[in-house]
Amino acid sequence: MREIFRKLPEFDYDFLEQIESEYRLSVGVENIGAWLDRFGQLAEAVARGAGTYRQVEDHLFELKVIRFLEVVCRSTEIAYEPTGIEPRAEKCDLTATYRSDRYLVEMKCFHPNWRDTRIPVERIAAGNKVIMNGPVYHQYQATRGHLIDRVFETERKFANYSAGAQKVLAVPVGFHLNLEDLRDFIFIYRNGRPRADDPLGPMTLHNMPRPFSGTIDHFWALPFMQESFSFAPHATPTLVAPEIANDRTITA
Repeated sequence: MREIFRKLPEFDYDFLEQIESEYRLSVGVENIGAWLDRFGQLAEAVARGAGTYRQVEDHLFELKVIRFLEVVCRSTEIAYEPTGIEPRAEKCDLTATYRSDRYLVEMKCFHPNWRDTRIPVERIAAGNKVIMNGPVYHQYQATRGHLIDRVFETERKFANYSAGAQKVLAVPVGFHLNLEDLRDFIFIYRNGRPRADDPLGPMTLHNMPRPFSGTIDHFWALPFMQESFSFAPHATPTLVAPEIANDRTITA
């Protein structure tokens, strides 16, 4: 792993040490070697100028979630990229056993580019006003668009696994996606329509090529700090519901 680290000089040394330590603590995860192989490939791409640190950070999010499942949720069995019913089809990221429950877990990150975009006032929900400039709007709506794409992708992956497991989409929350924006999206996912106080909900529906299948059981919001396996201060891992009163903190 030290050879991989030499290709990532912009990462803080203490963070690299933590990556190595957390990976070694994950050796019991089935197929975890595939995670390390991909980590090495991404680092090599960065060194050649063909990849980005953002791609590496997204991959590290997977290891952060693995360690969260092992330590906080005390999962007894975890498999990385488990094979589904059709072996050649796309694999979901993880299967995890927690107590008597089995979970399928897909992990997605969102990093929209900064761009000035016209706010489509004709698609703002009635009775709402959007107070943001073009670049901020683009960040907001591009993240929504990426959520739509990733949810369809996740539903397709989950369809290749046998019934009985609870299906989870885990995402980092923070700079590009905050908890309440995620909640607004989940409301659309569960109800097929936006809540009345979601000003850009009509735009989200306009961007959806078809309805969701609704097969994702849980959305996890995980507020990891950027170069750390710890959560941001005063933030908690949350199973997000369409209504805030129904949120649950994810604990053992």
